[in-house]
This record gives sequence, C-alpha cells and structure tokens, in this order.
Amino acid sequence: MTAVDQGGWTNRKHILSLPDGRPIAFFDSGGPGPVLLLLHGYSDSSRSFSLLEPWLSAYRLVMPDLPGHGGSAAGSGLAVDDFADDVIALAGALGIGQCIVVGHSMGAMIGMTLAVRMPEAIGALVLISGTLRPVFPKGDPVTKGILGLRDPISPADPFFDLWHAGSHPVDRLFLDLLSREAAAIPSSVWKGILGEFSRLDLTRTASRISVPVLCVAGSEDTLFDADHRLALATAFHDGKTVLLDGFGHNPHWENPSLVALHIERFLQGILEAT
Repeated sequence: MTAVDQGGWTNRKHILSLPDGRPIAFFDSGGPGPVLLLLHGYSDSSRSFSLLEPWLSAYRLVMPDLPGHGGSAAGSGLAVDDFADDVIALAGALGIGQCIVVGHSMGAMIGMTLAVRMPEAIGALVLISGTLRPVFPKGDPVTKGILGLRDPISPADPFFDLWHAGSHPVDRLFLDLLSREAAAIPSSVWKGILGEFSRLDLTRTASRISVPVLCVAGSEDTLFDADHRLALATAFHDGKTVLLDGFGHNPHWENPSLVALHIERFLQGILEAT
C-alpha cells in the first residue's frame, strides 16, 4: 500500500468560493465512486482522513477543510448548522447529488445534521467517535487546555500532546503537521466552537435519520466515553456499532486499514441490498 505524502497534502487541495465569497479548501481523489464525503473533527483538516485514502481508492473521496480549519475561512457562525451550510454549498458546487457521509467527532455531528437537512442526497452515515451531546466538562484537562489557548498558539504547546493522544502509535510527521494546522486556528475559533458544543443536543436530529448508520468507536475514547457511545448506538432506526477494543478517539489514525475495512464492509452491505 502506497504511503501518503503528508508534506504534499496541502498542494493537493482545491479551492472554491462559497456564496459569501469565503474560500473553502477541499481534497477530491477523483476516484470512480460512489462519493464518500469525509468530514473531519474539531481543530483538524482534511488531512485527518489522508491515512484512509489508500484503503478507499475505489471511491471518490471528497474531504473539505471545514470553516476556520486548514485552508477554509471561518464564517460569522461556528455552530454545527453553520458548518453544514458550507458543506451543502460545496456539494452543490461540485455537482454531488448522492453521497455517503463519513464523519469523525465534530464531523459526525455535521453528518447527522446533513442527513436530516438533505435526506435525498445522503445514502448512509459512518460516524467515527461520534456523540449526540459533545459535553466538555469544565474541570477536564482538555477543556482547561482549550480555554487556556492564547494567540499566537504554538504547535509545540504541550496541549497538543494531550489533544492528539491515542492508544496506539501514530506517524510523528502526520501528528506534527496536524498540530501546526491546529495552532494556526485563532483561539477565538477554538473557544467559539467549544461554546457552541455546550448548547448542542442532536438527540432529536438522530431520531429523524432513517438511512443506515454505522457507528465506529474506540473502547478507550476518553473524550466521548461509554455513555456517549450507548446514547448514540440506540438513537437510530437502522444503526450498527463497531467497538474497537483498545482504541482511542482517533481510530482512523491509529489503524486506518482496520477502520477502512469496517467502512468497506458496511458500504458493500448497503450496495448489495439496493
């Protein structure tokens, strides 16, 4: 399997203008399809899914940098619905009529929102490390770390070791580049998204989703633990859960081939049923 050139990832992105003129950056593999729309998590970029690219080459992979992340400019709002607006605009500009959404963490929240707002376009959802209510307890070290960020943020800040921690080793260059991109996000955006999370509850949204859903989670996810996983697993009319023993919040970094295998099996089951 060919390794992904992390140093050249940014150069592989395209840029489009959103209706309000803001740039949105995205990666498009141009694969034969179907289209997988991959939505990254809080503070990440399309790079978050780069390790999956070699394992899902049979699909057309479209990976945007969400607003305020990577090469995409933030808009006036930082709520999940605001991010969904921009993803809908991007899908329209690219002529994507049908797709399957793969979302990680915050991207999973956006994916659930999209499945309700444009049900005719979303054929299925894969939710990696998702939750219905992204609660960040006030006394938690992660919450304290986010609230303590000050501009300019240093990519060498020890916070990123905590933020990107996992149960299995991950390529150091990949993590270093993620930290640089995350450090480039203004602290106001970090804190603005955190504030929006405190008001978010997707329980009713999930109950309205009728497409097949696969929830992939790590048993050692310290951000969204067993209670989050249980609430998510029981929220859907047609949902399946894969619990990866010993994995943390970012299983697609820790073992991309394994996560891709579960995605592939899920999608093949859907395609065979249609």
